[in-house]
Amino acid sequence: MKMMAALLIILICIAGLTIGVNDNDDAFNASSQSQSEKIHDDISAENIRHVNISGNARSIVIRQSADEYFEFHNGDLNAAHKYEVRCDENGGTIDINVMMENAEDDNNVLGSVLIDIPQKEFEQIEVSGEFGNISLYTLNSDVMINANGSFVILDLEADDLKHNITLDGSESKAFRGVSVYLDKFPDNVNMKLNLLQGGKINDPQNILKKNVLEAGAEKPIISISNTREINIYSKE
Repeated sequence: MKMMAALLIILICIAGLTIGVNDNDDAFNASSQSQSEKIHDDISAENIRHVNISGNARSIVIRQSADEYFEFHNGDLNAAHKYEVRCDENGGTIDINVMMENAEDDNNVLGSVLIDIPQKEFEQIEVSGEFGNISLYTLNSDVMINANGSFVILDLEADDLKHNITLDGSESKAFRGVSVYLDKFPDNVNMKLNLLQGGKINDPQNILKKNVLEAGAEKPIISISNTREINIYSKE
């Protein structure tokens, strides 16, 4: 947990040093070890209702921004990694595709592409890419993450969580693991868990009862289906 917190601080600090915006048509922008760069123009969220995120980058961080624009940062610590971001708008939907050059040959997930999503209530944010790691920080929208062998980190503020988060996996396409960090013991969150056969739950603070957390009304619900391991912690 301390390691993940330290990594997040590093990534946020790097992203905060943004120095420029590359042209939309630039393919596979090189990362920088000493500074973060924007790897796509900012995009207004004014008319967007649905957000679809896909791609093959080894690791992505999805977090809230007080700004009214989608922002795309290269927070990778490895200068050899190169990325391309493409965004297509269709009515009220934006499709975001984050591609990493030679991702199939690289298992280093310490670096990340950071996607800042405005603090706006979207109808749904869906993530379905071939990402090794997905880190999600509290969002004001329903979120669905589709399993493709990824490890998912949910860092949530209980009082601000008013929407459902669904991690949708199957036996053939399961999550490698899921870690949930709550800022405090929640009194408004339900959690429904479904592990693969032989999977395990690590709950050192005894937050769950009978592998279920039922602390509130119908919403919000954190639903996790088909993962090999679940870790749950409260920061209190």
